[in-house]
Amino acid sequence: MASPATSSDSSAPFASTVPAAPQPAPTSVVQTVNIRSHVPVLLDMVELNYTQWWCIFDFVLGKFGLDNHIHSPPALAQRDGDLVMNNHSVVNWIYTTMNKAVFNTVYKPHASAFTIWTDVEGLFRDNEMQRAIYLEAEFRKIHQDFTDALRDVDQPVSEPSQVLNLLRGLNPKYRHLKPIIADKFLLHTFMSACLYLLMEELRDEHDAKKDDG
Repeated sequence: MASPATSSDSSAPFASTVPAAPQPAPTSVVQTVNIRSHVPVLLDMVELNYTQWWCIFDFVLGKFGLDNHIHSPPALAQRDGDLVMNNHSVVNWIYTTMNKAVFNTVYKPHASAFTIWTDVEGLFRDNEMQRAIYLEAEFRKIHQDFTDALRDVDQPVSEPSQVLNLLRGLNPKYRHLKPIIADKFLLHTFMSACLYLLMEELRDEHDAKKDDG
C-alpha cells in the first residue's frame, strides 16, 4: 500500500503543469508600443466591428501580460508605480483604437482601463441587442405580410415562389442583387433572401449617416 508521502509525490507532476500567471512586460517597453500597429481596427459603431476589435485587443493585452487591467484589476494596495503607469498605457491604447464618436461616448476623465473597457463592452452589447431585435421584427413583418398576400390570391406558399415574388417587388436600387439571390447554386430561402436584403439596406443607411457626418 502506498504511503501518504508516496501519494503526495505522485500528484506533484500534475501540480507543476499549472501555468503561472504571465508577468507584465516592463513599463519601459509598454510605453513605446505603437498600438495601431498591433490593433489595425478602429472601433466604430457604424462598421459593426466590435467583435473583431475586441479579439485583437484582448490578444495584444495577453501578449504583454496586461490583460488583468481589463479583466480583474488588482486591489488598491497592490497598485505600485509600474502598475499605475501600465494602466495609463492601456487606457491610451483603448482610446487610440476607437473613432471620435465612440471616444466621445465612453470618455471619462481619470477612469481606469477596467472601467473604460466595461463601458465599451456595455455600449456595443446593447447596440447589438437592439440591432438583433430590429432585424427579427423586420423579418416577422415581411414574412407575415408576404404570406398573407399569397393566401389572399390562393397561391401555394412554397420557398421558390416566395423568393421569386420577393424579387419581382424589389426596390429598383437593389436590382443588382437579383442575380445573387436567384443564383441556383446559393439556394436562398425566403428568410435568407430577406436577411440579405435587410443587411444591404442597413449598410446603405450606415453609409448615408457616415457621409452626412
